[in-house]
Amino acid sequence: MRALVLALIASATLIASAAAGDGPAAQLNFLQGCWRGAFQSEAGVSDNRCFQPMLGGQYVRDTHVVHNGAGPYSGETIYYLDAQTHQLSFTYFASDGGVMRGTGNVDESGIVFPPSQYIGSDGQALTLRSSWRRSGPDRFVAVTEMQDHDSWRPLHTIVYVRAAELSPPAQ
Repeated sequence: MRALVLALIASATLIASAAAGDGPAAQLNFLQGCWRGAFQSEAGVSDNRCFQPMLGGQYVRDTHVVHNGAGPYSGETIYYLDAQTHQLSFTYFASDGGVMRGTGNVDESGIVFPPSQYIGSDGQALTLRSSWRRSGPDRFVAVTEMQDHDSWRPLHTIVYVRAAELSPPAQ
């Protein structure tokens, strides 16, 4: 469950400015490159993540590695434009075997991911929602909430800053 919280760091994206019909590389243009995020409620825990277009910009690959957490944790998200709905969609693969699929609603200041289910390797489902909001030219804030019965409770807030010294893993 803790790994899921860390996984959702990777579940949201920001844009520079893109129309709804633009492909994922255009919608996620602001995020291209690498970032370092600091968990606001967990001192010393950080997340390094990198976004890069793949297959000619038809998809965007988002890889992340959490440092100083409860244990080793990483994940990979593939973003794509759903050909039927014309909506930004994603599939997230976690290093602990969990998977999450969902969509994103892009606007001028970022993206909101409506509630989606993360399915752990044990089959247990957790419903999460996230938003990533740009807060400057080289900074964004990711907020994730978890559904707890009929209400939502904060899970984590991560402040990311651009980290030019990092590089994405090889494809």
